[in-house]
Amino acid sequence: MGSMPIGAKLMGPGCPWWDMRVAWGEPNIKWCEATLCTWVNEPANAWSNLAYFAVALWCWRHWLLTRSRAMGRFAWVTLLVGMLSFAYHATNNFGTQLLDFVGMYVLVFLLVAVNLHRLGVLRKEQVGRVHWGLTVGATLLVPVMKQVHVPYQLVILFAVLVIVGTELRLARQEKHREVSRDFRWAVGLLAVGAACLVMDLTRVWCDPDNHWLQGHAAWHVWSALALLFAARHYSRLMERSGREEAREGGP
Repeated sequence: MGSMPIGAKLMGPGCPWWDMRVAWGEPNIKWCEATLCTWVNEPANAWSNLAYFAVALWCWRHWLLTRSRAMGRFAWVTLLVGMLSFAYHATNNFGTQLLDFVGMYVLVFLLVAVNLHRLGVLRKEQVGRVHWGLTVGATLLVPVMKQVHVPYQLVILFAVLVIVGTELRLARQEKHREVSRDFRWAVGLLAVGAACLVMDLTRVWCDPDNHWLQGHAAWHVWSALALLFAARHYSRLMERSGREEAREGGP
């Protein structure tokens, strides 16, 4: 069992971010890690977001080498997810939790829109409008869902199921005969991360005073690795699509 750092106390009046918590209210979920009276009040859950920064850096490096649009997109989106998630777990209030969800919505709805285009449901020029429309709509829905006590985490779950479902449907089409190995790795790593998330939420894996490793922190690491393989998957898809368009437009 871990132990609370000597001299540490739980978040309360007079602590950093307390006034923001009073003004904005509490998040709709309390993860296992104890919320400390410090500037980073959930250290394990906050600093584990460095995994997203590392993946964003990896994607950015590959974008510099290949100029892959997919790698460029994943670089900035993964960085956004990491930054907003760090801000949330450092401060713990509904306002920064909403920002955390904005980052996740930007990511998942980008992939939803891209896959709908690949299926022929959306034209290329519609992808951006649908992406940002879904992102804004889902963000505006969060306060409503909070008010009626419906977990807005369900929106992320639904979007992920749409992404996986559309990939499986594409795999049955002639041009996409099987789901790529990279995408299978992404789904597998995401499933491991989700298991850690559930164990944290249900307190199966829970030591509140351990500020080095938590189930939610493990989710950050596993899901960041999943994004790395997703970036590889979509980058190769765009390369193949570019080659096919070049052949079709050739002499």
